[in-house]
Amino acid sequence: MDLSFGAKTAVKQCMNVKSGERVLILTDRKMPKEMPLSLKEVCEKLNAKITLKEIEPLVRSGVEPDRETAELMKEFDVEFLITSKSLSHTNARREACKCGARIASMPKITEFSFTKGGLTANYFQVKKLCEKMFNQIKDKKEIKITSKNGTELEMSIGDHYLDIDEGLYHKPGDFGNLPAGEVDTAPNDESTNGVVVIDSMGRFGKNIKIEIEDGVAKNIKGCEELLKEVNDVGNKARVIAEIGIGTNPKAKIIGNVLEDEKVFGTIHIALGNNVSYGGKNNVAFHQDGIVVKPTLIADGRVLIKNGKWLI
Repeated sequence: MDLSFGAKTAVKQCMNVKSGERVLILTDRKMPKEMPLSLKEVCEKLNAKITLKEIEPLVRSGVEPDRETAELMKEFDVEFLITSKSLSHTNARREACKCGARIASMPKITEFSFTKGGLTANYFQVKKLCEKMFNQIKDKKEIKITSKNGTELEMSIGDHYLDIDEGLYHKPGDFGNLPAGEVDTAPNDESTNGVVVIDSMGRFGKNIKIEIEDGVAKNIKGCEELLKEVNDVGNKARVIAEIGIGTNPKAKIIGNVLEDEKVFGTIHIALGNNVSYGGKNNVAFHQDGIVVKPTLIADGRVLIKNGKWLI
């Protein structure tokens, strides 16, 4: 399968890799080799200095890599993290960014993203859509989310960092996902209440009902695997960590969270770690669940209705 289109988009448009730059491609044995190799090939043609390293798969997303890997991540200009579990919400990733690395986290990315999905987008268009939503949401305080599937959720925002993940990581310390395309933040502490019905949550499946009280998931129904993992981690895994709004017109719902959460017209809610937004819930756990065709109301104004943007 030809992955070159998505690889070129990631290397050239998204990361703006230049001749002589030090590039780390980090992967593990649970990921297909074709994807890191396709990125390596494009980087080589740009005369970048590439290190391809395979690590042991992490137990779950948010778990820190070994110390050697964490230290290695501080030494590069550009990093592609193509791992089976996400390194996004780890101290290792944050420290590498502080050292100036531009990082694309690509956990469990699929070939579909390279050939037909989110990595085939024009990221300058994604940037415009991100800015459009950001400008509508940046001064809002009260958020309400509903869906025909049963979501009835309210929260407050504004206390934490509001992020634009447009996929153009050109400055030292820039970080985001690839595929990219979302505007996201952490809800104010203890402000989220109601019910969210998750339409897609990757390996955890579909139609997961989460009952939330004062920012904490009190009940999780419809997925014993998710419930067990949350219970194994502890109460910090129950904290509502993120609300994100998808902005990538090329992304599709395929049962892969990295791709699914970027789909234009969706929103996603995450449990667990919110430190990347300036929160204090530092836990080795972060899981996103997608609500398809939501209605999103901010300070009484409808921004999205049944998955259609009204802005």
